[in-house]
Amino acid sequence: QMQDIRMDLRGKAVVVMGKNTMIRKAFEIGHEQHPHAGMDTLRANVKGNMGFIFATNCSLDDIRECLGRHRRLSAAKPGQVSVVNLNIPSGPTGMDPSQTNFFQALNIGTKIVKGQIELVSDFPILKVGDKVS
Repeated sequence: QMQDIRMDLRGKAVVVMGKNTMIRKAFEIGHEQHPHAGMDTLRANVKGNMGFIFATNCSLDDIRECLGRHRRLSAAKPGQVSVVNLNIPSGPTGMDPSQTNFFQALNIGTKIVKGQIELVSDFPILKVGDKVS
């Protein structure tokens, strides 16, 4: 994904990625050489994995549009806020009837059809804005 963004921005902007300690050290040296540039503020905000995009021959709108084109959804992690509604669809599950207690514990309506468990109706797992657990 990042490689696609770099290729798309080639000639228009420069994408810089690096280790946090290296980026923080670069901001520290930059602050010593140019104390008025505000690099100490940037250094204080470097948390987690970060990258920088420097526009050379394009506008920030072009960069924003490029990033939007390459945006992908990823798997949810515990503690994040859901951005989509997620349902278990009704229909056959492929599970044998001895496992109905799993669904009963979650209050999910089931019936047994042709030797396998079938969900009676769609069951909502997440709604937009819910915390993933």
